[in-house]
Amino acid sequence: MKNKQRLGRLVAFASSALFLLATGAAISLSLSYAHSGRGSMLSWFAADSVAGTLTAETLGIGPKNPNPDAAGWILRVSALSLSELSLEAPNRLVARTPLDLTGALINTSAKSTATVPWSTIVQRASASLPAKRLTIGWVLDSGTADLDTIMEQSPGLSVLAPKWLEVDSPTGTLIGGAENGVVQKAKQLGIQVWPVVDNGFNGPMTHQFLAYRDRQDALINKLVHFTVQSGVAGLNVDFEGLLNEDRWNYARFIETLSVALHKVHKSLSVDLPPDYASGQNSGPYNHAALAKAANYIILMGYDEHWGGDPAPGPTASLPWVQSSVTDMLDTGVPADKLILGVPFYTQDWTVNKNGEVLNSQALSLWQVRNILAQYHVKTTWNKGLGLRFGEYTVDGQEHQIWVEDNRSLLLTLELVARQHLAGAAAWYLGLEYPSTWLSLVDTVRSTIG
Repeated sequence: MKNKQRLGRLVAFASSALFLLATGAAISLSLSYAHSGRGSMLSWFAADSVAGTLTAETLGIGPKNPNPDAAGWILRVSALSLSELSLEAPNRLVARTPLDLTGALINTSAKSTATVPWSTIVQRASASLPAKRLTIGWVLDSGTADLDTIMEQSPGLSVLAPKWLEVDSPTGTLIGGAENGVVQKAKQLGIQVWPVVDNGFNGPMTHQFLAYRDRQDALINKLVHFTVQSGVAGLNVDFEGLLNEDRWNYARFIETLSVALHKVHKSLSVDLPPDYASGQNSGPYNHAALAKAANYIILMGYDEHWGGDPAPGPTASLPWVQSSVTDMLDTGVPADKLILGVPFYTQDWTVNKNGEVLNSQALSLWQVRNILAQYHVKTTWNKGLGLRFGEYTVDGQEHQIWVEDNRSLLLTLELVARQHLAGAAAWYLGLEYPSTWLSLVDTVRSTIG
């Protein structure tokens, strides 16, 4: 409340010091600062606490700027992120979402007026301040209009990871492409795009190009060219089902790809499944080597019991996820490179009288909510698993369901702050109800560890 009151008292200096230009959902803001005989200062306030200082020169209005009148300006920033703004009156600036910008622009030489575009402040200050934890949303390629809507309805989204690319042949043929409209929309909203590159979950086929350096290098060249041409910020590699014999081959592929992407200023993240045996990282994914090469490792903290599993059970129980995070940290993945992936789905198990699985179906969070209401399912909280459990019968068939909901997900996401991880990723956007995403962002960006 205190911050909102102070925001409401922001006033314009001189004749017209604050200008807001709306462009659709995005807001462009320019601030003009006049002076009094003792200098000038405009302050704005927020609830964050990351620290940093920018000089006028780094903003492009300092001594190197042809305008000598701007030479004395200094921007001191202690918190910053994009926000949705509106101008309700000529002298009243209002933030419809929290205005995460704290600081002051001061004219130390008390000379005329300097104008700093909002986009410039964001670009320069964001580069100099400590990064916030990432909030990543995987999405299916459902068309530009749908992805635009998803981005607009996911406030706080750092990275959009659409499933756009697939390697589908033993020689490393790359299929798929970018939705240019989505990339441009994401840039307007301040969201990075990291397209997913997967291998169709085909380990034997993947071995055929990982085993040959020339095939690896040809694929890497295609991927780098794609990132440059499409303007995306990076790639998310999701090679699953690899053969144990490709442990060295895959590490070499990621190391080489990382070097090539970094040369063109692109990021690389790599998705990894949990180890089958905690502390025994002896399979195809060399955690330490992959983490050293990539910007981020994303732990797929789900499918503890997967569709088709012979035994019913939870998708991501809290102890299992905790153990998986600990294993990653213990086997060479630094906390500040580890991102925790969480599910926006769970399995509905059909079982026989002996509890054996007859069938399973993946359900979105909102589908689970509807089923629980439709069949009046009574659930009980399992403290040990950090989940609710319910049973119901339809047409004589018994169903079991371990419920993923806001409560269970938030317990899991608390691991991000507690273990000082780099952020969280959700598989996948569109399966949740709105409050789930907002809760994820709030929990992940908590500074309480």
